Amino acid sequence: MPVTGRRGVFDPGASGGPAFVGRREELRLITDSLRTGPAVVFVEGGAGSGKSRLVVEALAGIAREGMPVLRGWCHPLREPPPFGPVIDALRKAAPHLSADAELSPVSAVLAPYLHELAERLPERRNDTGPRESTAVERQHLVRAVHELLGALAAVVLVVEDVHWADEATRELLLLLARNPPQGLRLIVTYRQQGPQGANVLGAPYRRPVGVKGADITLTPLTEEQVHDLAVSAIGPTLADVLARQLFERSGGLPLAAEADLAALAGRLDAETPHAGHPGQAHGRDRHGLQGAAVPRALQETVNIWITTLDTAATAVAQAAAVLDTPATDEQLAALTRLDDDELEKGLAAALETGVLHETSPGRYGFPHVLARQAVYDKILGPQRRRLHRRAAQALDRQEPPPLAQIAHHTRQLGDPGLWIPRAVSAADRAIELGDDDDAGDLLLQLLDEPALPLDRRAVAALALSRIATRRAAPSASIKMLRRFVADPAMPAPIRSEIRLNLGRARWNQGHEGAATDVQRAADELKDNPGLTAIALTTLGAGTRLDTTLAQDLAIMERAAAASSASTDKVAAASVLAGRITLRDSIGDPLARDLIDQLPVQSQDRDIRRECARALYNAADGALWRADDERSRALLSEAERTARKAGYQWVEAACDASRLELDYADGHWDDLDARIEALTLEADEHSALHAEALLIRTLLDLARGQWPRARKQLSGLLRLLHSTNTPQPLLAGIAAAGRLDLAAGDLDTAWNTVRESLDAVRHKGVWTWATDLLPTAVQAALGCGLRKEAQQLTNDAQTGIKGYYAPGAAAEVLWCQGLLSAENNPGSAMEHLDHASTRFQVIGRTYQAARITEQAGLLTLDAFPDTPGRAARKLQEALDTFTGLGATADAARCQQTLRDTGQQRPEPRGRRSYGRELSPRERHVAELLTTGATNQDIAKALSLSPRTAERHVANVLKKLHTTRNHMISDH
Repeated sequence: MPVTGRRGVFDPGASGGPAFVGRREELRLITDSLRTGPAVVFVEGGAGSGKSRLVVEALAGIAREGMPVLRGWCHPLREPPPFGPVIDALRKAAPHLSADAELSPVSAVLAPYLHELAERLPERRNDTGPRESTAVERQHLVRAVHELLGALAAVVLVVEDVHWADEATRELLLLLARNPPQGLRLIVTYRQQGPQGANVLGAPYRRPVGVKGADITLTPLTEEQVHDLAVSAIGPTLADVLARQLFERSGGLPLAAEADLAALAGRLDAETPHAGHPGQAHGRDRHGLQGAAVPRALQETVNIWITTLDTAATAVAQAAAVLDTPATDEQLAALTRLDDDELEKGLAAALETGVLHETSPGRYGFPHVLARQAVYDKILGPQRRRLHRRAAQALDRQEPPPLAQIAHHTRQLGDPGLWIPRAVSAADRAIELGDDDDAGDLLLQLLDEPALPLDRRAVAALALSRIATRRAAPSASIKMLRRFVADPAMPAPIRSEIRLNLGRARWNQGHEGAATDVQRAADELKDNPGLTAIALTTLGAGTRLDTTLAQDLAIMERAAAASSASTDKVAAASVLAGRITLRDSIGDPLARDLIDQLPVQSQDRDIRRECARALYNAADGALWRADDERSRALLSEAERTARKAGYQWVEAACDASRLELDYADGHWDDLDARIEALTLEADEHSALHAEALLIRTLLDLARGQWPRARKQLSGLLRLLHSTNTPQPLLAGIAAAGRLDLAAGDLDTAWNTVRESLDAVRHKGVWTWATDLLPTAVQAALGCGLRKEAQQLTNDAQTGIKGYYAPGAAAEVLWCQGLLSAENNPGSAMEHLDHASTRFQVIGRTYQAARITEQAGLLTLDAFPDTPGRAARKLQEALDTFTGLGATADAARCQQTLRDTGQQRPEPRGRRSYGRELSPRERHVAELLTTGATNQDIAKALSLSPRTAERHVANVLKKLHTTRNHMISDH
């Protein structure tokens, strides 16, 4: 039965190990064959393909029915004992031999082999005559085994790894398969040795009439099945992130994937983060399995493969491991120096044993990445270097030469003078092709080489800095580039441009102090108008709260002037992108005209990258103005453009914005998994990471998981303060204010938001719909600061004039409704209804429901004679909250309806949940996992303390656990 653990649902199957995935049809075939005897089943598959696991799962049902199961294994011994695996299996037969079973004298020949059955076997006659020949003795043993299996009636005999069986065992199995006792179910597992279709039992076999069975060949798991396997071991969230990597490393081989998962699960258990520290969950596994060693179990399996190979086959396998990519006969010959006949025999042996396989016509490689790594790791250093040298020489003769592969092999020789020019050529080619990953990795290797000359070091550092501005996770590049901006030996113009690109890369990540780097670079590059324009564009894009909108516009004008003095077309595209970013973020209609001017059809990759950046920034600006339909359209266009131009950061940023959009528009179903995936992929100090954590906090706020939300916010707000992301920062501050309001702490709520309101006034931008304005107005009114609340609303109303800001406009209506509630409830209702409708039209159902709930509460207070009208609004909000899973909001509405006698009647015959958790108890259980106290639960779900206490007791009783265990398990 599946059980729920810290990482998800885990169904261990019959073996008690990782979940049994795939193979359902194969399992059915075996199970059906074993129901009646006689039956003969063959299971073929490569090493680690899951043959034994499949058999275990099939035997689980048989064992439950009481049928005895006998198992024996063949081993890769030089001189295996005749009949060894069958004799081993029969040693467990004694308990299953009925008391009235009669065995003929011929079975006495088994006595020397089966001491466990000595009391049941006839006495062996004392024969003083001439000794029987080996052939005759074998014949007697075969008859005795057949008779003993027949005496057992219904029995399953499993013989594993028959490809390692001796000749006598093969003959025995062949005879049992051709003439099986009536109750025998024989299962044979093996790897295909020799040509496809070779006879595993040493001779052709066809089932006799009346003998059931199946011939099963196991293929690798699909990527989807590897994902399912990963879910059972590390949970759905991490599985979504790492399944592709697991599949590529394992090639779909269950043994390899399970070994990786076991190692990974152990690391995760050791690295469980301190509760409440945002961004640290599994932080050291952010890059998953990169650089992970071969798991011990798989290394031992591969070692067994290699020991069965002759010298030529071993040489071929080692050459293939060094080449690292599917190899041709010519390449293998060049590395092994075998003649044609030796190479053919060695390659055939490697293929027959399954060490290598033909990946495509004429190319040979390993079944999966881990098998190659296991073979490679066992090659001794001198031999490995010799093979790498030969590989580089062989690849150098190709046309065109694979420069990156040549650089890789040359690097393994340990000769910098030989490697550096090849690495430089490979990096140049990768840059030319727009392959930032390969180029960045090669440049990092070059810059880490002490022997790299200064002139080449400067060129490589500059190239790396340009790539860093585009990479989604440039932390290694940023660390390296910091060394060069502080190096006085670096030529000044190059050092300044590196400083500019370093600042831009850090700006993209949201690192504190990035603006200082860019400003200093702008001062140093004043004689280079193109680069000056790019620096000023970065500074004036409107993404800082310490500048005013007027200052941003002025900086952007300076950038345009610098660009006009330059012939640099990339700089011109950068300035255009900056103007779009600034104008679209405030809702300036001019932004649409500017977007039409983007040179998206340019053949220059760098210009197309600037177009992708402009489109993404415009989409992000539309998102924070609640122009959601336009934001989605721009995101799609930005993503397409970025993918074609090779702009990783924009692609990653589009994912984050879609996450925010789906939260805003009420598409919450899979948000938790996507948030976890993004926090794992993004650098933990980056803006993308912070924005994912913000959405998690907002969900916790809606679900009543307030202690966890507050704990996350303390770290999150520090992180957001350090990033160039003013809108998420303001939204995070608004969330903190809402938590204070929910706790009834009005003064703290007002103090929480007040400083950020000053920052908005200083900036002069009121078009961002961050929830800050309505939160501040509610806090101010609650503190009796009506004048401040009115001034805020007036400032916002004035600030959005002339701009397209549908979300901010709806928030202003919302605030006007709150302000009018006391003196003019009719007008307040109109404002609230208009605000809710506007959010509905935008698609932001959660915000609309929050306003509708407030309208319902106002109706109850101001129009007590129309309770039905209030109930309709509250029920409408309740239905929306319930559909979204906004537990706390739904509970609040439900309590209000209950208190006023307006709750919708429960259906007759209300369900009794017995030992299962009721919906309310499930909500309580979720809150308990976050560390919520009974008082926290009562507040979040609008319950009395005693009711909350009762629900907690029921949950702990039904789950047979304690409060502390629920927290630690989660």
